[in-house]
Amino acid sequence: MGAETVILVLGTALLATGVLLARLPVGTCTECAHCQADRVARERESEAQVSRFYGIPICRACGRYHAPEEGHRQ
Repeated sequence: MGAETVILVLGTALLATGVLLARLPVGTCTECAHCQADRVARERESEAQVSRFYGIPICRACGRYHAPEEGHRQ
């Protein structure tokens, strides 16, 4: 078997592995702490953006945006 054939086989295997890795569902699981933290951060940013748009103040007690008459969420 020639050197070019070995290089071609290894290169093809490397490209196939890259394609398979790109198709993995990274960042969409519900169990791992990283994905949960990412989801919570996106929800908080979205909540803060909407609250700033509507003029809802940030609570000094809990650090979240909500109207003063609403209770604190845990």
